[in-house]
Order: sequence, then C-alpha cells, then structure tokens
Amino acid sequence: MKKSNNVVLYLLSCFLIIKVGVVILTNDNNLATGDGISYNGYATAIVQNNDWLTNPDFTGDYRPPAYPILIACIYSIFGIENFVAVYIMQAIISTLTCFYVYKFSRKIFNNKAALLSLIWSGLYIFNFKYTGFLLRETLIFFLLIIFFYYLYLYLTDNQHKKQNNWLSIVFYFLLIHTDPRYLFFLPFLLLLFIIYQPIWIGLKKYLFFLGISLLLMVPWTIRNYVAYDAFVLINTRTIDLRDSKVSIRLNRLSIKKDTIANIDYPTEKERKIIKDGNNPSNRSIEEIEAIRKDKQAPNSSMGRRIWNLKAFWRPWKFSADYTPSGEFNGNWSLRHNVSSILSYGILLPFMIYSVIYLFKKKEKIIWVLLFPIVVQSLLHILMWGKERYRNPIDSFIIILGTYGIYIISGFIINQIKNKNHYEIKAS
Repeated sequence: MKKSNNVVLYLLSCFLIIKVGVVILTNDNNLATGDGISYNGYATAIVQNNDWLTNPDFTGDYRPPAYPILIACIYSIFGIENFVAVYIMQAIISTLTCFYVYKFSRKIFNNKAALLSLIWSGLYIFNFKYTGFLLRETLIFFLLIIFFYYLYLYLTDNQHKKQNNWLSIVFYFLLIHTDPRYLFFLPFLLLLFIIYQPIWIGLKKYLFFLGISLLLMVPWTIRNYVAYDAFVLINTRTIDLRDSKVSIRLNRLSIKKDTIANIDYPTEKERKIIKDGNNPSNRSIEEIEAIRKDKQAPNSSMGRRIWNLKAFWRPWKFSADYTPSGEFNGNWSLRHNVSSILSYGILLPFMIYSVIYLFKKKEKIIWVLLFPIVVQSLLHILMWGKERYRNPIDSFIIILGTYGIYIISGFIINQIKNKNHYEIKAS
C-alpha cells in the first residue's frame, strides 16, 4: 500500500507540474476574453466595491457567486487581474480532480483500475483545456466528482456517516452556487437515496439533504432580494421574478416549435442565390458548401433535442451544420478532432462495455456512476447540447471507461496465459 501511495503521489506531482508549466508558458497575464470578462468584472467588484452585495451594477453581476468569490480571494492576495495566479490555482484544483477520480475508482473497484483512471484523468485533454482560462469549468469538474464521492460514502459506508453527509451537502451547495443548472439534479437524487437505503430510511435522509440544501440557499437569496428588490434564485439566469421575467435559461425548455434567433441565418432566397453561384453576404467557403448541401437548422422540438444529443456526445465533428438557433457550426480543427478522439472517443466503447458488465453483475455502484451521466445528458438534451457541457461528467466516463479497459485487458492476458500454459503442457 505504501508503494502504491508513493506512485500516486509521484503521478499527481507530475500532473501538477505539467499543468502549471502549460498555463505559465501558454498564457499571458494581460487579457480576459469571452465569459472571462464577466467573471473578472465580478471578482474585481468584490475586491474594489464596498457595496457589491447590495448594488449589483457591475460587470458580470448576472453570474453565480462562487467562482467570482474564489477569483476575488486570489486577487486580494496576488493582485487584481493576476490571471496567472488564478490559472495556477486552477491547475491545483484540476490535479485534485484527478486525485478524486483515483479515490472514487479505488473505493469501488481496485487499485489497478484506479491507477489507470488516475493516469487517464491526469493526461485528459479537457482537464488541461480549461485550466488556462478564466472559466468556472475546472471548479465544476472538481465539485461534481467530490460531491458524488462523499454522497456515495454517506449512502454506503457506515464509517464517518455524519461527516460524509455534511461534506456532500457542502460540496453540493458550492456546486449549485458555481453553476445553478445542477439544481436540476436535486429531485432526481431521491433515486440514489432509495436505491442504496431501505425506501423509508432513504426518503428520510433525502428530505434532510433537500431541506438543508434549500436552507443554505436562503442567505444568498436574501442578498439577491436586497440587491434586485425581487426574488432572484442564485443569479438572474436561474430564476428572476422581476417584471414577470422567469429566466432566460428556462425558456430553452419550451416544447414548442423552435424559432431561428440568428438574424444572419440564410433565407431561402439567399440559399437559391448561393446555389446559382453567388455569395451576396460574403459567407465562408465552409458555410457556402453547407448551404449547397441543404444543411438546415432543426426547426422542430424533436429535431432540436436530437441535435443537442449528438452535439453533447460526439467525439468528433467532420461536417458543418447549423445550431437550433441558426448559428453556423463549422467543423472542428484536425487537432481538436484528434485530441477528442484519443482522450474521450476511445473511452466510449469501453465505457459501454463496463456499464453492461456491471449491470450483468448486478453491481449497485453502476447507479451512482450513471446518475450524473444520465441526468446531465437529459438536462442538456432539453436545453442546449455542446461538448463543453459534457465535460463535467467526463470524470465518470473515465472511471467507467478505464474499468472497461481493465476488465478486457485482464481477460486478454488470462487468455494468453492459458494458451501458453496449454502449449507448454502439450509439448
């Protein structure tokens, strides 16, 4: 065990050094772009504005608070807009995510399978991708795996039950205040409580979890009521009852026929002109080719859901299309396709095999591993599907996929040993 622990520590140290090296060498400290502008604005307001709790008039005020507060803590120590300091902290968090992938896999399977999951997680391209950006993804990856780890311990391990219960509640609280979409998990969590416990005991424990989770949301809801003079749940993109406005995010759950929101979406008249050999709007060569192939945005509720499903799970993208909102969605670059296939795509068949194997063996652990995968998929099939929204559940895909590799490789090795033994015996 001591030797195994030394190997784990060595691997984690290597992964941390690599991640820190990558963010230092590939990023500068002078630029916040995209979503990072809003997170930087929020964090800066926390550090500089004494009235930020009551006056939400600052850049990024619509964001949930947990990630900007983390950035603000780093800014208060290392200086405002010290992005490299944030990236190094995210490299540490990303390495901790790898550690909990290992701990979870070792708890439910064995040390060999766990080491394989650790190596895969440590080299996983999407764990590297977000460490060097001012984005909440790295924190979400960590909070999601650690929440389910401690929830599983609470439901199955009689040791430290109270501690594991409170840890799971705290990490869920941090998760939903980092990304409120994980409130969607809350009603479905009842299934895990009654699968791993007798029904009435599981229901009682779930109601306690639910009650404490809701109670912990009260302080920030009060802050929002003071700041916005209305009920705002976590942030204005979740539930915002000002002027009868529910939520810009929840509108995507509509089952009505979709409308094309993008004003640049090509009309039928323009499509005909393009097919006749002209390009009146100076569209890219790639989009011109898509129009000539009659690529259209899905214009029905079912078509949108199917598009979301494909976008959420695809390991590669070699053909262009249009999103449900009418935006042109080009091919991935060769580097993106190759890195996705080698890190994620290659795991999918092994994950499927692992799921079937665990179901056949009637192993209960399959439920807690599949839960975040299935519920996350359902949420984004209903709302919006893209690779970035799948990445938070990649830790669970890695655990299942590497276990599938472990099972199959073990079977092949045994077959080779048996064949060699038979040949030696026959000679």
